[in-house]
Amino acid sequence: MNIDNRYTEEMVEFRRSFHQKPETGWTEFRTTSIIVRRLRELGFEVHEGLEIINPDFVMGRYPEEVEAARRRAISEGVAEADIDAMEGYTGAVGIWRTGRPGPVTALRFDIDALYVPETKNPDHIPNRCGFASEHQGLMHACGHDCHTGVGLAIAHWIKDHADQLTGTLKLIFQPAEEGTRGALAMAEAGVVDDVDNLIASHIACTPRLGEVSITDPGYNATIKFDVHFEGRPAHSVANPQDGRNALMAACHTAVMVGSLPRHGAGLTTVSCGKILAGEMRNVVPVHAVMQMEVRGATNELCQYVFGQVERAVKACAEAFDVKEKIVKVGEAWTMNPTPELAAILEKHACEVVGSDHVFHYSEKGGSEDATILMARVQQHGGRAAHFYYGADHTGNHRSDFDPDDVKSMPVGFTVQTLAIMDLNGRKD
Repeated sequence: MNIDNRYTEEMVEFRRSFHQKPETGWTEFRTTSIIVRRLRELGFEVHEGLEIINPDFVMGRYPEEVEAARRRAISEGVAEADIDAMEGYTGAVGIWRTGRPGPVTALRFDIDALYVPETKNPDHIPNRCGFASEHQGLMHACGHDCHTGVGLAIAHWIKDHADQLTGTLKLIFQPAEEGTRGALAMAEAGVVDDVDNLIASHIACTPRLGEVSITDPGYNATIKFDVHFEGRPAHSVANPQDGRNALMAACHTAVMVGSLPRHGAGLTTVSCGKILAGEMRNVVPVHAVMQMEVRGATNELCQYVFGQVERAVKACAEAFDVKEKIVKVGEAWTMNPTPELAAILEKHACEVVGSDHVFHYSEKGGSEDATILMARVQQHGGRAAHFYYGADHTGNHRSDFDPDDVKSMPVGFTVQTLAIMDLNGRKD
């Protein structure tokens, strides 16, 4: 693998800066400001805020959390004017127009962190090298800091190779992938409506260091949602007949959805991960919130099981005479990569790591909202594909997630830059 050390040093530096100050979905103000500033330095046309986010399709965004993150970003040196330009919504899109005829090729990079506290183990690379998370309880435990670092290095590469390129290159830095909350709002803003080729990627997961996995059809469709029950207060002894118990409605819903019939056509799952309810021990519980998700092997199966849950919620609300509301907080679809574009990625992966280290993989357990952007591109006749570039690590979403950025990130960078040259390189 032949890569200019400047790009490696740059992507590692950016990655470690993002890792040190992680920001969760819809709160990535510092991260976005760095992305925007760097893209503009390189000469990209930059779009942010409501240009790239349709607020009607934003999910799982909590105003108090957003405001706290805004204040934190300002305290860490982000200019208020830069945050104001985001119009309350994080993420950015950089566009490079070559002025020569050719396809529109987009690369997508997610930018958010997780609610995971970082390990204090001194052998953990961020601890050993001095870039561990400074934000308590938050960590880049899924490699999105690496993705963003790779994306910015690719932006530099595009500028350096601009005279060899045709068409338009679009770099999409997406907020709120965790919880599958951000892609739909970008898709509905039209961010990929002109895209001919879309490439998404992810570090680590199944392939080890020096390996690449080309993603086959897979990933579960998912809908993540909160169920709200509202009852009526009353003293639990003096006049319980006047109360309407939201907690009991939630508990019965949890039991009911656990016994819903699955579907013979493929995997369907229902999960109730959290119930928050009640005021105090001698008051009939007035409020209850359930954090839930459904998944399905196909979009249709996911919608089927979600419909079953809706029926259960309404039935329990009626039984306990309480009000109910279901609020979507995340969504992703199944993945169906375009074979022709996947083959291009595979060809270049073989050039980078050797054919013996390139595999095919179909993700059966997880979900990824890049699938929404991919489907949007395919709906208008474009092509979309996804791949993993490997890293040795303990497992995603863990406090000791620990990819070797110096060795892992250049693989993802090189596969994507070779693909760009294949798709948008000058042929004259």
